[in-house]
Amino acid sequence: MMGIGKWCVAGMVRSIPAGRDSHARLLSRPWRLLLAALIALLVAAPARAQDRVLQAGWYASEPQQYLRQGELTGLDIEMVRAIARQAGEEVRFVPMGYLPLLEAVAAGRMDVATGIPETEERARRYAFSLPYRHDVNVLVVRRGEGARLRFSDADGLASFLAQDRQFRLGVRAGFSYYNAPLDTFIASPSISGRVRPANDDATNIRRLLAGEIDGFLAERLSVALIITSLGAATRVEEAPMRILIPLHLAFSPGTVTPAMLGRFDAAIEMLTEDGTLDRIAARFRFPILLSLSIEGRWFLVLQITGAVASALAGALAARHSGWSLFGAFVLAAITAAAGGVLRDLLVGRYPLGILRNPLFLQLILGTVLVVWAMMHGWALLRGRAILAFWIAQVAVAMRRRRADRWLFDFADALGLGASTVLGVTIAFGMGADRYGSGDRCSAHHPARGRHHPGCAARGGSIPNLTTGFYGEVAVIWSLALTAYLMARGPAIEIDEVAPAVIVAVIGCVVTRMAALAFAWKPPRMG
Repeated sequence: MMGIGKWCVAGMVRSIPAGRDSHARLLSRPWRLLLAALIALLVAAPARAQDRVLQAGWYASEPQQYLRQGELTGLDIEMVRAIARQAGEEVRFVPMGYLPLLEAVAAGRMDVATGIPETEERARRYAFSLPYRHDVNVLVVRRGEGARLRFSDADGLASFLAQDRQFRLGVRAGFSYYNAPLDTFIASPSISGRVRPANDDATNIRRLLAGEIDGFLAERLSVALIITSLGAATRVEEAPMRILIPLHLAFSPGTVTPAMLGRFDAAIEMLTEDGTLDRIAARFRFPILLSLSIEGRWFLVLQITGAVASALAGALAARHSGWSLFGAFVLAAITAAAGGVLRDLLVGRYPLGILRNPLFLQLILGTVLVVWAMMHGWALLRGRAILAFWIAQVAVAMRRRRADRWLFDFADALGLGASTVLGVTIAFGMGADRYGSGDRCSAHHPARGRHHPGCAARGGSIPNLTTGFYGEVAVIWSLALTAYLMARGPAIEIDEVAPAVIVAVIGCVVTRMAALAFAWKPPRMG
């Protein structure tokens, strides 16, 4: 543009006839300068308009819009950034409350708001883009009570509420679900006491568990995070119902031009067709679904088993090497926790997982103390009475059948499976690259068990990394789980995620035990 402007200025200046005397030439010079300045302004004006940064407000609502380690991210934020880049526009996000943001955009003080449902009243105040994603609202009920609910959409819920006069519904105060029958029922003064508004989902969860309501409506991803944080995943469930609400970009009518709105609409269509928006949605949706899947008690048992097996390996290695009790605790802690610490450091997850829950440090300490007590107790019993004889006989029998070894290996394999799934979950949750960091985060957990005690106690020798088929198991099954999640895309449901997690854990256990039974060897460098 600037090159064209200079060419136009030069051509027009050259077209002005020169005066016949020096006085005329002096008079023509200011006119030439003025004309050049006017042409430059006309040429530069479109460029400056194009370079204008759009002001967009954001409000804290994880996982849609939130700060992570001081950086703004989220489902809406990343989608809008991708759309703006495709449209050739730049967007700057400014923190602002939801309702003040809507007023500021309508008044022209802000340019655009993200994640806004369109209504007839709002269409008169804002210029809406095409929908770029959908909110999914669900009905959350106490576990075991969803099976009796036979409806699958908002109309069905409205009919159910009209017929069942005992069901008490929790809603978000002042929120519309964009379904006329349902919104009419909620606003009806004749159903006082059956609809109970709350300012947040956490309040609704507490009321549900206390028996004050029988179910409540909530945005699926946001409420899943709150359910996980409150530890209520085993006590609540989703009813088989979905309310889809299209979300748009709402522009200030005084800011947006038809051409700009057309560019945004074209960008939304293009990024929808090539799958970019689906991939962004999956990146924020998968960790939430995975977290819900591993919140059950069965997964906690797996984690405890793995931690105890790893700590036991470290304690036994310390004993064989003649370490002190304190040294045994340090070695056991390295064995059980170093892989997870390394993983958290790689993806920037703070506080570290081992510090989030003191249970695992307590398990490590308890395992070391139990091993120490058993060894010293055996030393006291050695050579005394019949008890020592029978204990020795049991120990010999177990060693002949290698039952103790297989029991330990099985427990260790369970821990490996749990760590593999946990690594994939954390990789997704921290926004790491799925096919890169996902399997690396899982593979760092196998840097536990017998790896670290061997390295520390035998001067750097790590048998499982030279002869065993161990870390490879985590890589194989983390890739398999990640590939399945990515193939299903953002349409995957929680009912599909839980079986996938179980299959990955069982696959790790079976693969690891088969590797031990058949003495599998990994591919070697030479």
